[in-house]
Amino acid sequence: MSIENSLKEMIVERLFLDLDPSEIEDEVELVEYGVDSFLLLELIVAMEEQFEIKFEQADITTETLKSVQALADLIRSKQA
Repeated sequence: MSIENSLKEMIVERLFLDLDPSEIEDEVELVEYGVDSFLLLELIVAMEEQFEIKFEQADITTETLKSVQALADLIRSKQA
C-alpha cells in the first residue's frame, strides 16, 4: 500500500471522518474534509507511530500539513 493510501485510511480512522478513504484526493487541502488544527495534532502522532518517524517543530508547517500529497512527501523525506 502506498503512503498516500495509508494516510487516507489513517485520516478517516483516527480522525473519525464520515468519509471513505477513496473520497480523499491527494492534492485537496485537508481543511476541505473538515480537518482542523486539533485533528492535525492527532494525525501527526498517528503518523509518527505508524511510519516510525519523528517530526521536528520545523517540519510542522501549513505547507507540509495541507494535503495527503504534502504529508506523504514529508514522510518520505523523514524516511530517507
